[in-house]
Amino acid sequence: MTETEGLGRFHKGWARSADLADPRSIVSARHNLFGGDFLFPVATISAPALNHNLETVARFCIDHDISLAPHAKVTMSPEIIGRQMEAGAWAMTVATTNQAQIVRAIGVSRILIAHQVIDPGAVRWVADELAADSSLDIVCLVDSIAGIELMERALAGREGGPPIDVLVELGIDGGRTGSRTIEGAAEVARRAIDSNSLRLIGTEGYEGVIHFDGNDFSEVDGFLRRLRQLTERLDAGGSFDHLDEIVVTAGGSLLPDRVVAELKDRWSLSKPVRLVIRPGCYVAHDSGFYESFGPFGVRSPMDDGPRLQVAMMVWAYVMSRPEPDLAVLGFGKRDASYDIDLPRPLVVRRDGEMRSLDGQLQVFLLDDQHAFVRVGAGFDLAVGDIVGCGISHPCTTFERWRAIPVVDADLDVVDVVHTFF
Repeated sequence: MTETEGLGRFHKGWARSADLADPRSIVSARHNLFGGDFLFPVATISAPALNHNLETVARFCIDHDISLAPHAKVTMSPEIIGRQMEAGAWAMTVATTNQAQIVRAIGVSRILIAHQVIDPGAVRWVADELAADSSLDIVCLVDSIAGIELMERALAGREGGPPIDVLVELGIDGGRTGSRTIEGAAEVARRAIDSNSLRLIGTEGYEGVIHFDGNDFSEVDGFLRRLRQLTERLDAGGSFDHLDEIVVTAGGSLLPDRVVAELKDRWSLSKPVRLVIRPGCYVAHDSGFYESFGPFGVRSPMDDGPRLQVAMMVWAYVMSRPEPDLAVLGFGKRDASYDIDLPRPLVVRRDGEMRSLDGQLQVFLLDDQHAFVRVGAGFDLAVGDIVGCGISHPCTTFERWRAIPVVDADLDVVDVVHTFF
């Protein structure tokens, strides 16, 4: 728990009373979500579910002998990142150099920037950090000779300091970054090896942008096999002779099991491989996209495998029942993600009693501060009831809250997590 700032009027959802001025007072007081101390809407994180999710993915990596570099962009929370490191994360992944600065300030000593770093200020920041601390590892991606030349230009005239470690990125047609062919990626790798400013340490890809249908992962598996082919080609050409191990990384929250199946074993290389996965959404899971798919979801191909639990919810009052089949809740786009699925009402609270909704309510539209809900025929829902909604894609819910209460099974506040976006 951090004490970087107090809680109150500048933190959405938190009451203004003096006894909520700092995180310690909240935890020691055991405030309840429904005790009158919060200004709704409020986002919460379930402590039991968070603990379960952290332990489940850590155990998955141990059982498969792979390394975990959780994606910090999901939460950008010092408290959660700290928990991930305590659970055995090998590194933290970030999407931008700004995010790298934040996790570095938190105290993370191995950072994977899963992105190209080409703007001069960012390149120099990485170099400065590496020069200042020999125990620090920062790795970034390269996918073009032009990008490498921009990095070299940013470092021209500098004396001393270690080279920047890089992974050559393989991409797909129509996807995001990454060289589109094995031959193109090999050319980038050769240019990185020739650079005095960079050190090639392995390969990277991201399969999460590839379409799959049900349990047909043929396109995903094909891409991962090309990543294997690239790595073996580079090794055969001596690209990794200077290393003790070769880093190969892929795998977000959705398909880490496919990465393990295709890339864990059967290597023909001169050095051992450190296979690294980079999930992030697993800490909160969700009530939509990730709940439905992937190795930890309800339709998982891992029949006997572990399941993640929904950890994040947004709570709001029923503000209006203007029509028989319509309710308006007091939260909106400013409070919950809507980029993949709309929030899903899960429970309703009235007079201290909680009821499961079983699909009786459905959010069909959000505006900035209102959620429009279709109410099932005959369902008893009144102004003043409190509805708890699950969310889909936790990344874009975390970013809407500066401080989030962590609650136990009774919805008593047991911790606070801060976010820095």
